[in-house]
Amino acid sequence: MDWHIVTGSKGGVGKTLLTLMILARHLEKEQSSALALDFNAMNADTSAILLDSKKRDRTMIINHEAAKDTELFGADKIVVQKTFTSLRRTFRSEKKNYAIGWPSNQFSLYPPTLFADLLATIKDSTKGIEKKLKLPELGSVIIDTNYHFCNIFSNDEKYYESYQKLLDDGDSITVWFLWVYRQLENLLKPGSEADARIVSATASAIEEHFMRNNTAPLMHVFSPVALISSELEETQDTNAIFKFLNAKKKDEKNISINELENMAKLPKGDYIYFQDWVEELEFARNDLLSGDNDDIHSFFLDMLINAIPQGSEEKPTRPMNVIPLAYYHADLQYYTDRVNADPVSNMKKFDIYKNFLNLLG
Repeated sequence: MDWHIVTGSKGGVGKTLLTLMILARHLEKEQSSALALDFNAMNADTSAILLDSKKRDRTMIINHEAAKDTELFGADKIVVQKTFTSLRRTFRSEKKNYAIGWPSNQFSLYPPTLFADLLATIKDSTKGIEKKLKLPELGSVIIDTNYHFCNIFSNDEKYYESYQKLLDDGDSITVWFLWVYRQLENLLKPGSEADARIVSATASAIEEHFMRNNTAPLMHVFSPVALISSELEETQDTNAIFKFLNAKKKDEKNISINELENMAKLPKGDYIYFQDWVEELEFARNDLLSGDNDDIHSFFLDMLINAIPQGSEEKPTRPMNVIPLAYYHADLQYYTDRVNADPVSNMKKFDIYKNFLNLLG
């Protein structure tokens, strides 16, 4: 079974969108079913979008005991609901059943030990979910969180013993991290050495343990809405950024950031380790700062342009785990506010989804 954990500590950068794209990709390409879990306390958009009342069929409760010998917070019940999507084929539509779940207390905290126990509980419950909800075999579990990966994973070796059963069963675990410039700044600014060490050590632990069953356990995602973290001055000429901002103001339906498109077209290269990726970004950042740029916040895109190409100048490649999403769709800004007849199937019409499929291959 494949586990996808969507992380990122800033709201509004596309975690729910990414969750929907991973879910749509699985249901479109695989015969097995999927379970999408919504652990986003502030804006539980995934469950709100997917749980159309007209499609609600069966429900079950998974009892989750808190981690033993530790004083932790967490919901003791996970509600799981069966629903479906209609995947359009050439001649007819195909009904694909899947499940959506959420904690009984949406505001629960899931620190590392409890989060690991949660995944083990879900794993132990898969047969029961399939039987009670009359679902095909579960092939993927996708978890939408509002956590930084350091909140739910650890740099402690002992912690990863909790994942042993999943790994022994051949399960793969992928951690998706949505970047904004502020996260890089916090890793590099003076006085943040301790924080940077924790982030780096946690990422290294994820890579060391989860790479056993997955060649790319930590994915770095960059979307148009996360390219800037501060308001730009009107006098600044940052081309692609202003193209994006102006499109938002005019409510344009579909724009692409050409620079991100060009990055996405590069052939996939080798996996890049977290610390090596941060160093590439830091080098690109320092190079920009040595020039005439006044506001580095507005040049995150330029940093990516300089950091992404790997290999030789003659044959540049994109690290397989760096995911530049090139498209912005105004319709997706309001996706959580509207009743969508079939949000998973509708995802297939968006260029950003097609871009995502091409990036993963």
